[in-house]
Amino acid sequence: MKKTLILVVDRDNDFGMKGGVETPAIGIEAALRASMSLGVSDPEDSDVNALFAAINIYNDLEKDRNVEIALICGDQKVGPRSDAAIVDELEEVIEKVKPDRAILVGDGAEDEYVYPIVSSRIPIDSVRRVYVKQSPGLEGSFYILSKMMRDPQKRRRFLAPIGYLVCFISLIYMAVPLYEIYAGNSIVLYDLTAPIVGLVMGLMILLYAYSMVDRLLDKISNWTAHVSSGNIAATFSLLSVSAIMIGIFLGANSIRAIVDNNLVYLVLIFMSNALWPVVFGVFLADLGVVLNKYISEKKVSRSFMIGTITVFGLALIIQGVLDFMRNYLGYGAVDDFMVAIEVSLGLFFTIAASLLQVSFRNLPEASEEEETAGNAAR
Repeated sequence: MKKTLILVVDRDNDFGMKGGVETPAIGIEAALRASMSLGVSDPEDSDVNALFAAINIYNDLEKDRNVEIALICGDQKVGPRSDAAIVDELEEVIEKVKPDRAILVGDGAEDEYVYPIVSSRIPIDSVRRVYVKQSPGLEGSFYILSKMMRDPQKRRRFLAPIGYLVCFISLIYMAVPLYEIYAGNSIVLYDLTAPIVGLVMGLMILLYAYSMVDRLLDKISNWTAHVSSGNIAATFSLLSVSAIMIGIFLGANSIRAIVDNNLVYLVLIFMSNALWPVVFGVFLADLGVVLNKYISEKKVSRSFMIGTITVFGLALIIQGVLDFMRNYLGYGAVDDFMVAIEVSLGLFFTIAASLLQVSFRNLPEASEEEETAGNAAR
């Protein structure tokens, strides 16, 4: 008798992130445990209903057919990464169950993405889409919308494009008044009021969509915890922020005394004076993390060396491009030969970092552990 696999696919890994379920979960007992775990954690998640529907189908078919049930999950970062995880778990399920056909059960949201992945590896007899019944009316719709907006993934998916669109339209409406100011013409402040309000609203939507306030509060909380525990990374974080602020101050101070109101020239001068303090600030932040890891774990980070070389290489390339643009516009005080040296050194460092990354990747982990252990002993 042919074996039928009843398959539930959770593309954004709600079972793993919210319910702590390890997947693939194969068998009716594993499916029941997974449904209870996510149901207790988030009873309103539609993936719970999809798994319950799959269990219902399993109970109906097990009397007459040779059936098995399985749950596979992707990744919280929906896209190629989650699809690759789905493929890996699907192949593991196929290897263990050895099904001849499948019944795909989903909540209807991601079926169009998951169906080709599953059908390319096993014939699909039918697709069951599960829709959660909701009470009608404006109050129920408002509740569903507010519940969806509390989910960070759905918030990014739906609100971020709206925020970008509002910012883009506002910048378009700001372009003409700003050009009039740049040309020396007088304008009415009212012409800029609506675009500025729209830009602020767009930025607020983006801040909410990407949970920037929560992330900032988490960063501050982590930093205060590092300070109270004597973590050296906190000191270097403060030095990093100070260096970046110094760079911004130097850039702003360098354009104060410039009489020429050419916007492009002012931007070039600001970036040229602010570039290296900002780069040094980024270096200090990474250095603090590496030193803290070495003190606590006696491990030397190879990625820090590669990242540092890459950052300085990119900074040299940016400096060369800025100097070239200043020379091209007739504001340059840097020799063309020096510009060529800056760009060449930047390319050399970035290529060297790439080669180091390839060589480190080919080294066995054991040699790395011996190296760190030797460094710690010395």
